[in-house]
Amino acid sequence: MNSKQLSRRGFILKLGALAGAVASGFNSVPAWAAEAVAGRLTGANLTGTADKLNFLLQLDAPIAYKVFTLDKPDRVVIDLKNTTMQGKLKQGAHDRKPITGIRYSERDDGSLRVVLDVAEQVAIKSSLAAESNGHLLTVSLNPTGKGSSGNKPKKPKKSTQESDKSDSPATPAPSKGKFIVVIDPGHGGRDPGAVGANGTQEKEVVLQVARKLKARIDREKGMKAILTRDSDKFIPLRERMDIAHKHKADLFVSVHADANPSTRVSGSSVYILSENGASSEAARLLAESENSYELKFGGRNTSDKIASVLLDLSQNAMMDRSLSLAKGILNELAKVNNPLRRRVESARFVVLRSPDIPSMLVETAFISNPTEEKRLRTAEYQQKLASAMFQGIKRYQIAYAESGQANT
Repeated sequence: MNSKQLSRRGFILKLGALAGAVASGFNSVPAWAAEAVAGRLTGANLTGTADKLNFLLQLDAPIAYKVFTLDKPDRVVIDLKNTTMQGKLKQGAHDRKPITGIRYSERDDGSLRVVLDVAEQVAIKSSLAAESNGHLLTVSLNPTGKGSSGNKPKKPKKSTQESDKSDSPATPAPSKGKFIVVIDPGHGGRDPGAVGANGTQEKEVVLQVARKLKARIDREKGMKAILTRDSDKFIPLRERMDIAHKHKADLFVSVHADANPSTRVSGSSVYILSENGASSEAARLLAESENSYELKFGGRNTSDKIASVLLDLSQNAMMDRSLSLAKGILNELAKVNNPLRRRVESARFVVLRSPDIPSMLVETAFISNPTEEKRLRTAEYQQKLASAMFQGIKRYQIAYAESGQANT
């Protein structure tokens, strides 16, 4: 075979390979990843606005994928080649425009298909990028302004892997009856929390504040409060979250008293969950400190259980609700105690990782500050803190629950 024949044969082989890739529809991965092994979907999230919503898929390998749209009804299909699911992707109805529903299935060819039902026609863009902890597939949805392509979207189908409840809303409807607030006095039992210079224990003062907040909520028509603990008892973080789910809580509020090496630091602060890193170094350190108490005092490691929760896309909507609640409470606390920071902070607090319940953590004051430690010991100051938190909670109830949006 002469050189011309070799060249011709090489050209035909390359052309054949290119045609195969185009026919398959799968996006090619970098050359170094051409022989990539099976991948896993380990996380999912929604970011952005209705004008540009990003569906983020965390993968542990540079898998091949394809993304396309279908109409009548409108939907976006994401096929992940040779990929399995680690955890559980929340299916059913979703209210995150333009997405109205999410479902998935593992196909016979070994691929994982995720379908996003959308309320109108969208343009899509996708990209796969390497990150320190894996790879991130970003699918951007941009409404075209052309409206729906036709037929009414079908009700999301159940996956064979899901229970009979898989088509229920991603977040439960507001409790039919009383507005339920679960109050979580931090620490307890063998876990004293922070301790002031005069021996005041965090677990004791936050329980007193929590009891006063419960009493105020219970006096309000249409509202009811539940305490995760009403005695000096150690409760693991996961069990505190389970209590909120058991009572179908509309809100979860964890009450604490902060500490700092400097006795001059003072003021209240309010935190919500962040899965994308802390809003500040101080917030990161606080979350690490609060999370560490569980293992330090004999709790169980919750990381494995949390992994599946991270795939729950309803959490993104709940974080928006949490921020609204936290801002209201911070504004009220500012009338009682000069806030340490004028904005709501966020970090990876384990106790706030309830995907379907707006949650926040309040650091009422610094027990390490002699003046604030003294105040925290008084019933009068405890009542002022409880009343401030109640006002923020009531404002949230009026804004969301009474309009039927508390947990939607």
